[in-house]
Amino acid sequence: MKKIKLLIMLIALQACTIGAGENSKIEANKNNYFPKITGIDLDGEKQELPAVFNNKFNLVIVAFKREQQSEVDIWIKAIEPVLKENKNLNFYEIPLIYEVSTLKRMWVNNAMRLGIPSNEARKRTITVYTNREQFFKITEMQEDKIYALLINRDGKILWKKEGVADLQKIQSLEKMIKS
Repeated sequence: MKKIKLLIMLIALQACTIGAGENSKIEANKNNYFPKITGIDLDGEKQELPAVFNNKFNLVIVAFKREQQSEVDIWIKAIEPVLKENKNLNFYEIPLIYEVSTLKRMWVNNAMRLGIPSNEARKRTITVYTNREQFFKITEMQEDKIYALLINRDGKILWKKEGVADLQKIQSLEKMIKS
């Protein structure tokens, strides 16, 4: 009986976890375009970036350290009204992590999944494991800052801000969307 209970628990646990994803190669696009990389959303689905950015406008917050989540959360709260007003705007959160082993990727993915109960938030959070130094060089970003990017469906970066959301940045974003 104990073996049956253990088997049922293992099956249930497996149903609640997602895979490891992959370490992604990074491919530079044209200048001012988001690079081609692969990630995994917190539902366990492979996502090709920038192809997944399929709306007219896609706001993408890119973070590089766990400690930056509070800054990302400020962006999320600040853009909720903007998202409600603009059906042509999607939102994505991209934690961009160094390339690591399969087990570590699985651990990180499932730890993040457990911390995000919202299905909507899980779908819009796409974790990328790649050569960060190459990413920084291509995108002119730095590890110690977060970035907000407005990207069109072709992958072109239309607007870029670094750091925490504030009224000026949100107004600038809204102006860009309306133009």
